[in-house]
Amino acid sequence: MNMANILLETRLVGDITGSFVVPSYQRGYRWGEMDIRRLVTDILGNGANPYCLQPIVVRKLEPAADGTARYELIDGQQRLTSLFLLYQCIHKESRGFLPGPKFSIDYETRPQSAQFLKDIDLSLRNDNIDFWYMAKAYNTLKSLLVAQKDMTHINEYLSEKVSVIWYEVPETEDAISLFQRLNIGKIQLTPSELVKALFLRDTPEESVGECQEEIALQWDNMERELHDDDLWSFLTNRKTPKYATRIDLVLDLMAQKKQDDRDPLSTFFYFDDLSRKTKLYDVWKSIQAAFLQLKEWRYNHNLYHKIGYLIASESQTLQDIFNAGQNVRKSQFEAKTDWMIRQSLRGKEEDTDTAVD
Repeated sequence: MNMANILLETRLVGDITGSFVVPSYQRGYRWGEMDIRRLVTDILGNGANPYCLQPIVVRKLEPAADGTARYELIDGQQRLTSLFLLYQCIHKESRGFLPGPKFSIDYETRPQSAQFLKDIDLSLRNDNIDFWYMAKAYNTLKSLLVAQKDMTHINEYLSEKVSVIWYEVPETEDAISLFQRLNIGKIQLTPSELVKALFLRDTPEESVGECQEEIALQWDNMERELHDDDLWSFLTNRKTPKYATRIDLVLDLMAQKKQDDRDPLSTFFYFDDLSRKTKLYDVWKSIQAAFLQLKEWRYNHNLYHKIGYLIASESQTLQDIFNAGQNVRKSQFEAKTDWMIRQSLRGKEEDTDTAVD
């Protein structure tokens, strides 16, 4: 994939327009009541804060005869259809006072589904399995929204605060192959893949141009080096959860991702925000520098044993040690690790004294 041709951005739900085509290689809509409730609860339970959904992956098609943009919907059919139903529910339950969705969804092999979404004729729910799931989702949404009462506020929040990660691949992309990777094996776009796409794209403000090939090669080299068992076990003590890709560890450290952070995309959002404030190539160099720092610890005899002790004894987390090593000279960092070790040993001595008492 030529990642320079990827369009990657956060896009407000209210700004999604055009016609989306669900290709024949995908199954129909299958979200159940729990999926819908989780979506609405997550969105409405976020207060007035912005909320971002998982990626919508599309490939641009030839526009319609009237000039309307058309996209092949590679991944995110369930989310996008649910958002369509949500807007339809707001529109119909407000008796047309509030607008419906600005986009449409068509189905390559199930054209009747597009009409059902447009009309929401619940009397047809038993005509086929797609209608059944769509009708069930609509009724669930209706019960949730009616309980909220203030649909004007909900409509405004959806349009002004709720976003999706818009991931648009070039027209030359093999859509079936990408769909299989994302869905058949349940392999989602990982934070590292989204971050990588950030740095390998061209934007109106900045182009990394000739550096793209260099960055892609260095990225792959980092991932490969992190698969060295000696380096990986030194950094993780073999007790941390598995990462989809090992470079996620480096990115999480830079993003200060907390262990109890359950948002799978928080690291991506950190780098997305950073890329708006700092030149892309400078952000990339900072990732590279962080990796080289971790690698240096592994091959520095003194630091290897000191840091290895702190991680193995769980006296300090890798995040704590990484933070201590930022913007200081090597001698200062070594002094900090010595202090951490003394604190750890002092704690053990106090535990032993308490046990004796």
